[in-house]
Formats: sequence, structure tokens, C-alpha cells
Amino acid sequence: MKTLIVFIAGIANALAFAPFNWWPLGLLSFGILFYFWLGSDLKTSVKLGFVYGLGMFGVGISWMYISIHTFGGMPPVLAGLCIAVLVSVVSLFPAISGAVQSLFVRLSVTAKLGLVMPVTWIFFEWMRSWVLTGLPWLSTGYSMIDTPLSNFAPIGGVYLVGLITLISVGVLMSLIRSITIGNTMFGVVVVGIWASGWLLNETSWTKAYEGPLKVSVIQNNISISEKWDQQQTNDIIQSYLQKSRLEQDVDLIVMPEAAIPDYIDNLSTSFWDEIRTHPADFIFGVLHRERIDDQWSYYNTVAGVSDKIMIYRKQHLVPFGEYFPLRMILDPLIKMMNMPMSDFSHWNKPQAPLHVAGNRFAASICYEDAFPADWRNQVGPSGALINVSEDIWFGDSLAPHQRLQMARFRARESERPMIRSSNNGLSALINWKGGIDIYAPQFVEYVVRGSIQPRTGVTPYIAFGDVAVLIFMGVLFLIALLFGRIRVRL
Repeated sequence: MKTLIVFIAGIANALAFAPFNWWPLGLLSFGILFYFWLGSDLKTSVKLGFVYGLGMFGVGISWMYISIHTFGGMPPVLAGLCIAVLVSVVSLFPAISGAVQSLFVRLSVTAKLGLVMPVTWIFFEWMRSWVLTGLPWLSTGYSMIDTPLSNFAPIGGVYLVGLITLISVGVLMSLIRSITIGNTMFGVVVVGIWASGWLLNETSWTKAYEGPLKVSVIQNNISISEKWDQQQTNDIIQSYLQKSRLEQDVDLIVMPEAAIPDYIDNLSTSFWDEIRTHPADFIFGVLHRERIDDQWSYYNTVAGVSDKIMIYRKQHLVPFGEYFPLRMILDPLIKMMNMPMSDFSHWNKPQAPLHVAGNRFAASICYEDAFPADWRNQVGPSGALINVSEDIWFGDSLAPHQRLQMARFRARESERPMIRSSNNGLSALINWKGGIDIYAPQFVEYVVRGSIQPRTGVTPYIAFGDVAVLIFMGVLFLIALLFGRIRVRL
């Protein structure tokens, strides 16, 4: 029964994120996990953490089945097996978190609930964001984007927000168990932190500069089969150009990932003539190829066109979607999947922001916006963020909504507006506080029209990244050690 309850709690946590946004359910979910972890031995804690992960990730990243089966062409049984393996692997992080917290057997209940469990969970959540290329989906802090705690994002990013969230859960659990002077003091501190969140809403680390930019984001809702049918390439390009002609009174026109399904060096003179003579500047997704020593490299790319052409090449590729790790070993699997866009190279050199419409834009492609450490160097000198995406790979699932939620968090932690351009829906203009000013519905052709206000300045998170919150977690761990020594209980 205990295992079943924890599994259901894990499922409930997935509902704390977009599109459901039931964040109080996430607090309850962690409360249940912490309750059953408290007093459990090592083996039980590992099992409960793993089961919790199975519930959370089994629901929260179930959309991956659509990506690799419906659009990737992998047979249903094999696709289901791959997802089961992936969910099991990422569930090891909650399991290890459970193991670590179980080592602290001589601490007070308050110290264990309010310090050790939150710190261990967030630490391994951070590890999950980069181990084996990283899967930062369902990081706790994202679910709090619409709460006062989101105002801590510019200070310490998603992991600081997640840490405060779980400390709040732990302290509340301690108060429920026993109303003592110590627990009450901890409770007052937590209430003060939440109140500080309200106050931080009036605080800014950056400021607006120059005037707002008028932006049009073209969402054409083109199917994958159409996009990669070479016979339709010209028609697709012309459809974007036709819509662009109607957007005359704007500063910038944005098109999604691989909106132009051709190599940039293969585009016609007439295409470039029309782009350059348009009164607006452009940012659009396109492909780029480069030959070095008789070896071709292919890049998923964003082009910015102003008085010159600038490009940003994707750095963080999607495993199995854009490239195949261990290709020699997995070659039979590659042939079975027959997926397009599976041979891209990642760019591993520093890249400058795109300079268009008189401003600099920190660029990212698709799920790169889930990895803020990869593009922090672009953000400081930029006035705004831009992300171009192809969310059609996820179908009508949770993923596009989760991605929009993460994009909102990137805007909040950097205090920069974001332009989000997606082929099949949820294109959006996001303001510097992470609020959505305007967005496009899914699965329709749409043009998002509005304005963004560029900003200058650097938030603590952009300056220091995750280093500050990792040091803070280390300090909290040392404080926990003061309450007693570690002993493994088998």
C-alpha cells in the first residue's frame, strides 16, 4: 500500500506542471514522499524514490512515445520499451536521493525534513540536467512560475526556486507532526521567505532601454511530411514570404525552427532580395552545411538578417532525434527508426547574440531553452531572448505546454523578454517577468503580433549561474551535519 500511494503521489506531481499547473498538488505530492521517507531504511527509501520517479516521469514525459513512434516511425513495442527504459533511468535520480537522505538517521525530524530531503532532491535534480546530455524536464521550480517564489528566479534560477519550495514542504510537515518552538521558528522563516517573494516582485536587476520593438511571429503549422518533401520546399518558402509581405509596419519578423527547409547556401537570389528589401529585419530557422577536409557537417541553424547575415548553430542536440549516440552500436536501431534530421553536428564554439532590429538577441533552438547554462554567455549583452522551435514532434501532448512554461522561466530568471516561435502552436511573446503577453493557439496558421521591450543589466543568476545555489545547498548540508553524525542503516 505504501508503494502504491507513493506511485500515485509521483503521478500527482506531474500534474503540478503545465498544462495543468496544479502547483499545490506538487506540494502535497512531495509531502507524501517525505512522510514515507522519514524513518525508512536505505532499501525502502531507494525503492520509494524509484517508484515515485516512475509515476512522475511515466506521466510527465509520456509524450516521448509520440515523438519516436508517431513521428519517428519506431515500431510500437520497441518505442514503448525505449520509453520504459528512459523513465526507469531518470527515476534512478529520485532513488539515489532517497538513499542519501536515509543516511541521516540521527538528525532531528525538522532537520531531515526541512534541510536534508530538500537539498538531496534538488542536488540530484540538478545532476539530472546534465548527466548523459541531461533531461531537465519536471524540475520542481518550473511548477512555481505563477507563485511568489518565481521572483527568486533572477537570484538563483530554477533550482533555488525548487529548493525553497521543498524546504517549505519539509517545514510544514514538521509543524504538522509537532508544534514546537523550533518548528514554529522555522515556519516563521518560511512564511517570511514567501512574503519576500511578494516584495521581490517590485524589485528588478535590469532596466528597459530604448523603445519597444514591433514583432510579428509567423506560425505556419506545416506538417513534418510536407516540410521534408523536397517537392514542396519552394511552396513552403513562398508561403512564408507571402505572409511576410503583409507585415510591413514591424521591426522584426520571426519564423520557427527549420521554417526554411533548405540549406542556407542553397537559397535563391530572389529569396535574399525579398528578405533584404523588406523594411523589417528577419530571424528564421534554416539548415547550414560546412565541408572540412572532405567531410560534411550539418547544423540546425538560426539566421538573423539585418544589414548582414548572422547565424547561430545549435549546440545542444536532441539524442536520437538529431543525432545518435553510440552510432556504431545502435546502427540497426537507426535503420528501423528511419527518422529525418538524425545526422546533425553540434556546435562547440562560443557564439555571439544575433544583432537584428537594432538589438541583440540571445538565441536558442528548440529544447536548448531548457539548458540555461548553455546560453548564459549570450544573455548578458543581449536585450531579449529568442527561441525557435518545432513542437510538432510532440503532437497534442504535454510537451509543448511544458516547453512554454520553461521558456517563461528563462525570461523570468534573466529579466529579458522572449520571442518564442513554434511551427504548430504556442508561439508567444513573453515579458521580462515571465508573463505571456500574447500567444498563438495550437495546430492553426497564425501570426502573433505585438511588441517587446528590450532590457539591459545582469541578474545574479545570469552572472553566476547555478554556482550560488550549489554553494547554498552545501552550506545547508553542513548545517544538517551539526545536528548529528551520519550512519548507514541497512
